[in-house]
Amino acid sequence: MATSRLCENCSFGSKKDNCFNCGNPHWGRGKLAKVCSNCSFGSKKDKCLGCGNYHWDRGSLARLCDNCSFGSKGDNCVDCGKHVF
Repeated sequence: MATSRLCENCSFGSKKDNCFNCGNPHWGRGKLAKVCSNCSFGSKKDKCLGCGNYHWDRGSLARLCDNCSFGSKGDNCVDCGKHVF
C-alpha cells in the first residue's frame, strides 16, 4: 500500500476536507485513501490522485468519508478498486 496524496491545487482550501471518492466532507474522521502496489509503482507514487500531476510531497493526504470507507470498502485501491493487502 502506498500513501495517497493530492497536490496543492487539488487540496487547496476546503477541498482537503472533502472525501476523495464522493466529495462530501469527511470531518477529519474517515480513512486514508489506499492505493495498491500496481497503481503506485515507480513514479506513480509521486503523482496526485486527483489530477495526475506531481505532488512533490506537498498538498494533503487523500481521505475517504465514513460512508465511502465503511466496512471493507476502505481497503480497496481508490484507483483500480482492487483489494489492498
